[in-house]
Amino acid sequence: MAEAEMEFSVQAGADKIVPKLRDLKLIAECFKFVGDVSEDGKRWKVRAPMSAITQTRELEVRMTGDDPVEWVAKGKHLLWTGRFEVREGEKETMLKVTLSVEGLGSMAPVINPVAGMQIEGQLRYFVKKLKEKLQD
Repeated sequence: MAEAEMEFSVQAGADKIVPKLRDLKLIAECFKFVGDVSEDGKRWKVRAPMSAITQTRELEVRMTGDDPVEWVAKGKHLLWTGRFEVREGEKETMLKVTLSVEGLGSMAPVINPVAGMQIEGQLRYFVKKLKEKLQD
């Protein structure tokens, strides 16, 4: 399993941030590899070429924890998890984001080495988009 984490601050209170972190549709919109998202955010369509490489066209997503906020997105050969640890400060809210990805089944030997090389870049892109959405 490939994993990466990053911390950053947001100029908003935890009361405004945490509900957004629980919005699976908003989370999906922060990933470059996610195309269409169901209205409830519980189905993410994986864009090409990642869908072809992983042989996974869709991920089923669900929340798995409240404090910290955690989610899991699972498809035929792909498992993504995310965790948001929130600490409210005096003037800002600190977030620690952890993402992990793992190949499953027969595709694991192909996916896992590539995931290990790409997880940091995926996290940087994700955090950039997430910050934009949390500032709104």
